[in-house]
Amino acid sequence: MRPDIVRGALAALGFTITANAAIAHEFTAALLVTGAKQEARLAQAVNGFLLAADERDGHPAETSDGHLGGVDVQVLPLPADAAGRVAGLIGTPRTPPDVLVVMRPEPDASAAVASLAFAGLVLRPGALPNGWATEDDTDSFAARYRSAYGSAPTEAAARGYSAARRLDAAIRPLDGISPRVALETALADTASGIDWQENTR
Repeated sequence: MRPDIVRGALAALGFTITANAAIAHEFTAALLVTGAKQEARLAQAVNGFLLAADERDGHPAETSDGHLGGVDVQVLPLPADAAGRVAGLIGTPRTPPDVLVVMRPEPDASAAVASLAFAGLVLRPGALPNGWATEDDTDSFAARYRSAYGSAPTEAAARGYSAARRLDAAIRPLDGISPRVALETALADTASGIDWQENTR
């Protein structure tokens, strides 16, 4: 085989491997909010999610929306027509997303997922810790949220933060979102709650 063809094939293979490695080390998380005050709640949920995505591994000059478990995360607010108040996103989310975070109680959550025909990983935010809205401690979630956004967190913000913290804890040992069974198992372990004061830096 001609050397130039071999070099070209190897270069193409190297590009493919590099591209796949880059994709493997990032994922897209969609945040779906339905119901009343949709635009405000979606923006608040994204704010909470972004706070968590910045706390552990944030750094200047990021090209993603943040990091969870040391992995780049791109955020996709849904539905798109309710994302007018969402700010602070700089990434390039993929569709369909890898993870769908549903900010809605049952049975509406399952109905929303079914309407999207989504086959990826579906995550509910999980239980919120007692006193999550308390700002008595300057290092509390509520105080950190106020410092970042200038207002007290809403329940939607807390649920976005909870979902991101659970993803961070599940992804970090895996260095990615696969294998899916391991990720699902790790997420199930935090469904009843997670300590928001640990590992904020």
